[in-house]
Amino acid sequence: MNVWRTLCVACAGCLFWQLGSACETGRRSECEDRLGELVAYRAEAIERAFGNLVGVMPPKIDIKFVGPKDDEYSRYSKRVAYDAAQETLIIPRHLTSARVPKPLHASAYYWPFYENSLYRQTFPVIPAVDNALWGAYLQEAAKTRGLTWPHASCGSSDISERLACEMLVGGVAEHLTAVKRPLFNSNRLDRIWPEDFATFRERVWRRDDAWYRDVQRYGGLLLIEPLIEEFGVPLTLFYIAQTPFTIENDNLRSSALEYQRKAREWLEAQAENAESADTGDASFGPLQTTHEHATPNELGEVLRVDTAEPIPIGNDRG
Repeated sequence: MNVWRTLCVACAGCLFWQLGSACETGRRSECEDRLGELVAYRAEAIERAFGNLVGVMPPKIDIKFVGPKDDEYSRYSKRVAYDAAQETLIIPRHLTSARVPKPLHASAYYWPFYENSLYRQTFPVIPAVDNALWGAYLQEAAKTRGLTWPHASCGSSDISERLACEMLVGGVAEHLTAVKRPLFNSNRLDRIWPEDFATFRERVWRRDDAWYRDVQRYGGLLLIEPLIEEFGVPLTLFYIAQTPFTIENDNLRSSALEYQRKAREWLEAQAENAESADTGDASFGPLQTTHEHATPNELGEVLRVDTAEPIPIGNDRG
C-alpha cells in the first residue's frame, strides 16, 4: 500500500507559491532531482483530484533529462512527454531551471494551478508535467489493446476520421484542465453533432473553420461529459483510450449516442465488478531520475495516479 507524503500545508488555499523560485544551484543533478520531485508531487495531485487510476501503469517509470543531442529532444519537440516504449518520462534539460512553487510540496494540489491565471503563467512547467503524466496513463491504457494515444486516426487526411479522433482528445483535455464549463448552446446539436456529415464535409474542410472548431471542442465535450459525470475520470479515460470514436453512416449525432451507449454498458459492468474484485494497483510506481554518468536516483514511491494541448487533462468534482 502506498504511503502519502508528509505535507506541512494546512489547506490548499494557504499555499505559499508566490515565493516560487528557479533552480540556482550550480549542480545540475540537484536541479534535476528537484524537478523529479515536482513530477512526484504532481502525480500525487492527480490522485488527490481524481482518485485511483486503473492499474495499467508499469511498475517503475524512469525520468530522463535530454538535450539537443538526444533523439528524444527533437522527437517530442522539446516538450515533456511520456515514451511508452522506454517506459520513461522525457524532460528537456532546459526545464531544470524553470520556476517551481516554493515550498515544493505546494504542487501536490491539482486545481489551484488551473484556477489562477497567475499561477499558470508563473509555473508553465506544471501543466507540461501534468500533460505528460496523463499521457502516460492514456498511452498505457491504449497499449493494452494494441493502440496508441492519441489514436492513429488523428493524423488521417479523411475529415470524418480525423475529426472524430480530435473530438475525443479535445473532450479529454477540456475535463482535465478547464475549471469552468465553456459557455455554448448545447441545444444546437444540429451544429455540434451534425446529422448530415456529408454536407458538413463539403462546407468545412479546414481545421481553422469556426464550425469545424465547434464540433471538435463542444462536440467532444458533449461526447465525454455524461460519461465522466457518471463514472468518474479514471475509468472513463481508460475506456476512451481503448475505444476510438468513429462516425458511421455520415451521422455524427447517432454515432455519438451509440458510442455513449456502448461506453455506458461497459463502464457499468466494470463498476459492478470493482465492488467485488481488486482491479489492481493503480499507481505510477517509483519514479527514477537518470543522471548522465550517474546511477539512477530513487525518488521514492509516487501515489496512485494516471488539447489546446493537454491530453493527454476536470476537477476534484470529477
